[in-house]
Amino acid sequence: MGKYGKIRTEAGGGEGTGAADSPRERLRELRDKYIRSLPDAIARIEARWSRILEDKSNRDEARSLHGMLHTLAGSAPSFGFSEVGEAARNAETLVRNLLDSAEPQDSDAWERIEAGLDALLAASITSRCEELARRRFEESVPDAPLVRGEPKTVFIVDDDACLLQNLAVQIACFGYEVRTFTGLEDLEANVEKSLPSAIIMDLMFPEGKVAGADAIAALQRNAVRRIPVIFISQRDDFTARRMSVRAGGDAYLTKPIHICSLLEKLDQLTGDREADPYRILIMDDDPELSRFYALTLEQYGMRTRVVNDPLQIIEHLVEFHPELILMDMYMEGCHGDELAKIIRQMEAYVSIPIVYLSAETRRDRQLRALRIGADDFLTKPIKPEHLISSVTIRAERMRIIRSFMERDSLTGLLNHTKTKEQLDLAVLRARRRGGSFCFAMIDIDGFKSINDTHGHLTGDRVIVILSRLLQQRLRKTDVMGRYGGEEFAVILMDTNEEQAYRVMDEIRKSFEQIRHESDSGPFPVTFSCGITSYPAFQDSLSLNKEADRLLYEAKRRGRNRVVTGKTLEGGEA
Repeated sequence: MGKYGKIRTEAGGGEGTGAADSPRERLRELRDKYIRSLPDAIARIEARWSRILEDKSNRDEARSLHGMLHTLAGSAPSFGFSEVGEAARNAETLVRNLLDSAEPQDSDAWERIEAGLDALLAASITSRCEELARRRFEESVPDAPLVRGEPKTVFIVDDDACLLQNLAVQIACFGYEVRTFTGLEDLEANVEKSLPSAIIMDLMFPEGKVAGADAIAALQRNAVRRIPVIFISQRDDFTARRMSVRAGGDAYLTKPIHICSLLEKLDQLTGDREADPYRILIMDDDPELSRFYALTLEQYGMRTRVVNDPLQIIEHLVEFHPELILMDMYMEGCHGDELAKIIRQMEAYVSIPIVYLSAETRRDRQLRALRIGADDFLTKPIKPEHLISSVTIRAERMRIIRSFMERDSLTGLLNHTKTKEQLDLAVLRARRRGGSFCFAMIDIDGFKSINDTHGHLTGDRVIVILSRLLQQRLRKTDVMGRYGGEEFAVILMDTNEEQAYRVMDEIRKSFEQIRHESDSGPFPVTFSCGITSYPAFQDSLSLNKEADRLLYEAKRRGRNRVVTGKTLEGGEA
């Protein structure tokens, strides 16, 4: 049982792009479009230069020419035309010198610009070998990271049939496909048929005290790829642990097995916890180059939004909630340093990383831009792998900092304040789009008794198990938070009450099957849940109040149940 994709399918990649083509295919289409548009770009530069020669005092025309050359110097190499980019950069420097000088230029200066533009024209003709540009482009675009396509299948091998069944049921609750074996003889044959994502292996069998380690060692020698292995055993001595390491074990857990520890190891070894894609806002008034950067980052799994008009930046900040802004320095209407200052004056975006991506090479200008509020400066043209690396490092650092401010330290879910903020945002989005969502409040039944009977450390494990179950079984578009103590809140986006009831009741049934370990033995835990919906309740305060009322009703009716407004009315949820 996985995410409830039948309710709503999540879109992948960037925003506003078709799902049929891969980012790499769309990059090729963008490259071909650029190749077709290059002659027109050169013609516009030539026309601008002709107007300047007619009136050499018109500095507005000169500034416009400088902007056109600046854009071309950054974009041409990105699409395989390195000679064009170099010629445009040289011409841009000559025009910039003209603009920086307060004195009228002599004839030599004008002739140098003329020669620079002639060189640009020549480069655009000699470099218009499309095959060469295509080859350079293909070599510059890195391959997308590999994604494992096989299902998360776990083999469990233990001669204790009761323990085997108990582990299988609990692991299956978290979305893994489980196959069990009580002996070693069938394991190798089944591995040959289908490689599992991981093996959980007992160390001791009737064949010997370390027969499990011997079986794994033989299996790993013959396997087409290495299989992650978790050893479990009653033994906790150095010799047993050494034998498990020599056999290729990745983790070692002693019985009785804490399901929380086992799931944590499984998630780590199988890559089950996929990170949300980084959200990158690209601010550049060059539509083709900004789309190139977007597709490059999308190919590596990031989400992007392109903004070509700097005057629209604020609404996109609010709507897209980026983790990093990639911004050009020179844009029509508002330069990058001005835009960075505007963003830094908004309290909500004081800490968001701003990375300039510009053809500006003068160090004094770069440092001035950084002093205003940017975090880094990347020079166009930039190799795609360098762009990916720089963006990833900054976005990851921002995510770590944010997690300390917004997330509960025990569970990793959103904290109380951030959850309430997300509920407010969900209401605003639903109002604007005419959508719907459900809000669920969850409370672990008899939690004080769990702490009193089994200790607070065991109580913490129960909380972590429920948080992990919610993360495994809900979609990435849903919002999960620890509301306080043993209470959780969930916002189920684009979902009605009937769908929300089915999802939360499935999670309730799975949680009921889990056996939590303590010094006094395993024990079950249940939870109660109340669900309400928008637009039946149209603000966050009333949604919260109604969900809390329904949660109380679930407790009053005997606990271990999910209650919605319809179930109270006597109808079917």
